[in-house]
Amino acid sequence: MPHHLIHVTLCRRHPLALAALLCLSGAARAQAAAEAPAATALAPVTVTATLTEQDARTAPASVTVITAQDLAERNAADLLDAVRGAPGITFSARQVGGRKTLALRGLEGKHTLTLIDGRRISASDDVIGHSDYQYGWLPVSAIERVEIIRGPMSALYGSEALGGVVNIITRKPGDRWIGSLGFNAAFPAGGEAAAEGGASLFAAGPLNDRLRLSVNAEYAHRDAVAQREDPRYSEIEGRKPRSLGLNAELDLAPGHRLEAGVTDGEERRFYDDVSGARPYANRYDLDRRQTHVGWKGEIGAWKAQARAYRSEISVRNSRTNGVSPTRAQDMTDDVVDGHATTRWGGHQVTVGGEWRNEELVNSGLLNGRDDVSHKALFVQDEFALGTNLLATLGLRADHHGIFGSELSPRAYLVWEASPALVVKGGLGHAFKAPTLKQISPNYVGAEGPHTFRGNADIQPETSNSFEIGADWQVSPAWSLRATAFHTEVKQLITYRLIQQVGTRRTYLYDNVDAARIQGLEAGFTWAITDALRWSMDATLLRTRDKATGERLSDRPDTSVASRLAWRVAGWDAQLGAEYTGRQTSSGQRLPAYTLWNASVGRAWALGAHQRLNLRAGLENLGDLRLAEKSPAFGYAEQGRRVFVSARLDF
Repeated sequence: MPHHLIHVTLCRRHPLALAALLCLSGAARAQAAAEAPAATALAPVTVTATLTEQDARTAPASVTVITAQDLAERNAADLLDAVRGAPGITFSARQVGGRKTLALRGLEGKHTLTLIDGRRISASDDVIGHSDYQYGWLPVSAIERVEIIRGPMSALYGSEALGGVVNIITRKPGDRWIGSLGFNAAFPAGGEAAAEGGASLFAAGPLNDRLRLSVNAEYAHRDAVAQREDPRYSEIEGRKPRSLGLNAELDLAPGHRLEAGVTDGEERRFYDDVSGARPYANRYDLDRRQTHVGWKGEIGAWKAQARAYRSEISVRNSRTNGVSPTRAQDMTDDVVDGHATTRWGGHQVTVGGEWRNEELVNSGLLNGRDDVSHKALFVQDEFALGTNLLATLGLRADHHGIFGSELSPRAYLVWEASPALVVKGGLGHAFKAPTLKQISPNYVGAEGPHTFRGNADIQPETSNSFEIGADWQVSPAWSLRATAFHTEVKQLITYRLIQQVGTRRTYLYDNVDAARIQGLEAGFTWAITDALRWSMDATLLRTRDKATGERLSDRPDTSVASRLAWRVAGWDAQLGAEYTGRQTSSGQRLPAYTLWNASVGRAWALGAHQRLNLRAGLENLGDLRLAEKSPAFGYAEQGRRVFVSARLDF
């Protein structure tokens, strides 16, 4: 069986994690270090599929791993940039400021669980209307890799993992000091594109033989882009994020480690809009913070972790010209969780549990706030059915403080038919708990032209999914991959009309929809020569609203990502294309479109462990503007622009 990898943490509030970090620092004698490691290739592994380290190719799930090198070559500014083009990933419109959220295998962003090193972040995009605030919790410079699990994962992670899981794995301190200092800028080159610039810092290493620290920081600025047809509106909003993160690891004894950390971010969003006949400037101030502290270690034959952490996001809106702002909103998630793994005969067994309390502060709630607790226990068993056939069985029991209990089973088989061919498939049940706005009978949202009410009788959204796929290493130069999937979704939460007085309507959140989603993911990688490599991944999607028989909105029928990469003697060049097929939105047919990107990079070794990386490129070579393809597109893409970046690794 694969080697086991476990970690967990224990946290309360921001001051607690900071105090823990200071205590750890005070316990160690600082030492100077001038060394820095050379760049090393990351193995294609995942810890998200089973909570144990697995080869991504043979893990019991459909897995995509995006490395730090991939992020640099894509000029990624946030998590959305990081995952675009991955199999099964498309975008959904948020209708404001060009915003979009990711969709995974035809399921909306609210059905994808986002994690940082296995820790949940606040699921704000399903609570705060028109938002895309879940993708800016961490600077890209602090990311080691991004693991994408496609398919239901509630058997391990509980609510929200209907479509899958996106887990951001951060860079960790090692035996010697490493770091990077980066700068980037982008400039319009003919179309509706934003000027943008930023800087980032990452450093990590030991203070002594027991204590290690890491720190990351980022500052960026992006201008807003005015709409060509009516400059009173912004086609793409501006943003100004900044963040600071500090983490520590202390070896308590052989096989026992204490971890603590805090990530603190502020972001300003701004765009122009019109209310009636009054143009106004719209500004959102976002504050994000996650603190964590915990332990991981070995007790006898068990490898275990336990942690607690808090995720907080605060949103404040202000508007000029006498236009009333939206309500202030604060979300807080407190989590205590843990799991342990052991070998028992021919079985690798993992057991764990979670307690989570989510709180929402919003003046639309009675007394201005509400909260709900979640409790869960889970078990997973990995075992061999034969020499080359591995099985994974899992079951999680969740209890929600309002709607009650939900069981999430999962079964998966992986057959290594030969060293070149892996066939795998499985079944899974998943669910998504209603938000506090949806399930609280105390909620009345009446800011806009209509009123929305919470419903205590609402039930969780559920799905049952099946997938089967294969990965074939045809030769050292050729590899092929394909996965077919089928998902039945029930109890989808929407709202129904319960009252109308004049033009004002009152809606009640309720379970009314059911849908069927099925598709095929297929791709290949071809090493044409030692220096030239071509890869392509395509997703074919078929969706149906089971009540109306119509296609689901905002789901492209086809998406394709292709990349041609050339590398030789410190140079590399990339040519990429992303095709988004036809889709419908608000009853209107939207045309297909293709985005082209190109870049070239150069790396110099400045010393034993120092490396300078320069990159320049063009985004959206064809200067495609979605509003010209159809005004019904509810999001925007940057117009053609030039970007440059520099990163010093040390």
